[in-house]
Amino acid sequence: MNKWKLAVVVAVLLFTVIVLEKKQILHSDVTDYVLSNDDLLVLSNWTKQVFHEEEKVAVMAPVEDSHIGEYNTMQTFSNGVLLSYDEPLTIYAKHDGFVIFTGHTKSLGKTMTITYDTGERVTYGLLKSLDYLPYTSIKEGEPLASMESGTFYLQVERRGAILDPGSLKDWLH
Repeated sequence: MNKWKLAVVVAVLLFTVIVLEKKQILHSDVTDYVLSNDDLLVLSNWTKQVFHEEEKVAVMAPVEDSHIGEYNTMQTFSNGVLLSYDEPLTIYAKHDGFVIFTGHTKSLGKTMTITYDTGERVTYGLLKSLDYLPYTSIKEGEPLASMESGTFYLQVERRGAILDPGSLKDWLH
């Protein structure tokens, strides 16, 4: 129970500092550290160590996301691509990671952004449903979201650079 109290205190402290920075009452680099992909990965790993997050044992074989690479068309959109499918699709976690955003955006509708333990930041958009809330740890093979037949948005950032459509084809398989 104490670890949850500590987690709440740390979260409240971080959010307070971020708000004070936005209002220009306080000047620090906390916002940059907390919101950058690499630092979020470090922070996630640190919290796992501090709270001694126990490994969960899977009671079934991991689900492979074999259908995501079987798209009909791919076209560039915004900083990523739109992939089209004839059938509804479930999106599965490609690796272990941390959900950093779930919500609704003007251009992408229901959207989820994940920082994978590999260092990649992946944004999935135009989704039907989202299975996780922000700041949730995820395991490889777990279902993340679902989409209807039609299109969905994908953007992958690796080492600070957004992958081009050719590199995304390799990433999907």
